[in-house]
Amino acid sequence: MKLNTKTIISYVLSFAVIALALFFIGKKFIHPGNVEFTDNAQVRQQIVPVHSRVQGYIREIRFKEYEPVKKGDTLVIIDDADMRLRVAQARADYANAIAGKEVADHGVNVASANVSVSEASIAEAKVVMELAATDLDRYTKLLQKDAVTRQQYDAAKTDYEAKKARYETLERQRSATSTVVSQSRQRIAQTEAGIQLAAAALETAELNLSYCVILAPCDGYTSRKEIQTGQLVQPGQILLDIVDSAEVWITANYKETQLKHIEPGYKAEIKVDAIPDVIFHGEVKSVSTATGASLSLLPQDNSAGNFVKVRQRIPVRIEFSKNNDPADMARLRAGMNVECEVKY
Repeated sequence: MKLNTKTIISYVLSFAVIALALFFIGKKFIHPGNVEFTDNAQVRQQIVPVHSRVQGYIREIRFKEYEPVKKGDTLVIIDDADMRLRVAQARADYANAIAGKEVADHGVNVASANVSVSEASIAEAKVVMELAATDLDRYTKLLQKDAVTRQQYDAAKTDYEAKKARYETLERQRSATSTVVSQSRQRIAQTEAGIQLAAAALETAELNLSYCVILAPCDGYTSRKEIQTGQLVQPGQILLDIVDSAEVWITANYKETQLKHIEPGYKAEIKVDAIPDVIFHGEVKSVSTATGASLSLLPQDNSAGNFVKVRQRIPVRIEFSKNNDPADMARLRAGMNVECEVKY
């Protein structure tokens, strides 16, 4: 059977199309050589949530969606009128506690001085009482010899008892004054505790005031803006997320049967779907000690009896090498799909 030219051309084109299709299919699914391939991999970056630490109304928003920010940049300002009032109150309480300690110190000094005066008076009263006791003893002996009258003896006895009573009164006064000194010192200790409490309250109020200005915790890119000026925010509420630009890596989920050829330190080539014209270079940093299913929110449980064997995947961390072009690295975004080939 004779073939005409058109038929031959159509056959050639058909074979060419089939060959080209087979080539692309083979390139996509067949990876010859000592490599382990997976397309179950994504670009990863730290996503840092920015929280509000205090309650208040948003006064100003200073960031825009998806724009770069530097660590320490002001992102949100919360109305601080209430916080400033609390700082003023805490500062007044602290000053009052300091003044109370000064008053207590003065009271201790006065009470200690009174104790010193009482001791001097007691010493004087003791000398006088001992002299009166000596006179009474002398009059007692003279009365036995009828050398003095009964009236003179009674006068000496009364004088001794009066001076003895004054001595005992001064002793009791000194004891009471010493008790006042002890109480005053205890009051000083209580006041010092009050000063520490007031200082802690002042520090807390000043911290809460500083929390009204919310700063960027790291260099990176802001997320979608879902807050508005005038909105009431609560402590712990997430205001936005920042994608940390300091660290970028790949999480590649390899089949468990591929792990025999994957170890930390092995080189890797990375192709990003969104950047098809660039081949990135990396290195295996670590291999997870658990499967992705084991780390999921609801890990599978095969103890029920209806077991179906499923090939598990193990997360592998691949870090980019330093010789990658910084301009190409800047094009990477968290969550991008990639294809990885680990060479062994």
